[in-house]
Amino acid sequence: MKNVVFKSFSQALAEAEAVPRRWSEVAEDPNDPRALVWRARTLRAAWREPIPDRSEFVVARCAGRRVLDIGCVAHDVERMKSPQWLHSRVAVAASSCVGVDVLPEGVAQMRKAGYDVIAHDLTRGPGPLANADPFDVIVAGELIEHVPSLDMLFTAACDLLAPDGELIITTPNPWAPHRVAAGQRGDCWENVDHILFAFPSGIAELAERHGLVLREAMTTRPEAPSRRPMELARRLRRRLRGTAWMQMGYRTRGTEVPVRIGGSAPRPSSRGLRHGAFVGETFVYVVRRTAVPT
Repeated sequence: MKNVVFKSFSQALAEAEAVPRRWSEVAEDPNDPRALVWRARTLRAAWREPIPDRSEFVVARCAGRRVLDIGCVAHDVERMKSPQWLHSRVAVAASSCVGVDVLPEGVAQMRKAGYDVIAHDLTRGPGPLANADPFDVIVAGELIEHVPSLDMLFTAACDLLAPDGELIITTPNPWAPHRVAAGQRGDCWENVDHILFAFPSGIAELAERHGLVLREAMTTRPEAPSRRPMELARRLRRRLRGTAWMQMGYRTRGTEVPVRIGGSAPRPSSRGLRHGAFVGETFVYVVRRTAVPT
């Protein structure tokens, strides 16, 4: 005889319809199997294969389009001089690119460098962007884990995106094996300005609360160390010199000592999404407007 809970979940799966825009239209309880079926189908439709690099993905999506980059200021001025700085790459690829950030000093530095950027807090509304033409892409790269107002990104998307536009969010993957293991040990190693980890169902929920929908979700692909002789020799030299890069943190239990974080992560199968597909360092989400008017 099957468990009654299992039977209720099987029944919900058989009866589910793909019509509602919110789980609350099919159930009052967010733990109800009918609500879970709705969310599971949203995620199933959104899953994509892991990508090699988050920045490459963002730049490709911005090519030839009108872009708003939220939280565009780098942590320090020197980083803004790097050819790998995301905002500079997006600005080159896009047909037009406006940056917005709450840090006036960083905004001033970017303006000196010739970028179109505004000092404004979007939690107070669109402000000076209210009269701008709609944007094709809004980029929020490695931002949501820093901001106390999660609504801000999704409200900005509602206010400022073109009808067929998309909000692209990149953020640390809470399920990355090294992050899970460090958390289970109580190690302190994450950026101390991070206040939360976003996860796929949570992003889908935030999108739906604003009349949007999560359309794509993927992680970056874990890097496999190169086996080329030159690279192997280079890594050996760095290790012998003590200059090899390590992800480090501190123990918060037991003896207070530095601790190394991470190691090699399992790589997803090349035969499609399977167990272990979401192990990369970064999650990338693409949110769009729903087809049905809100």
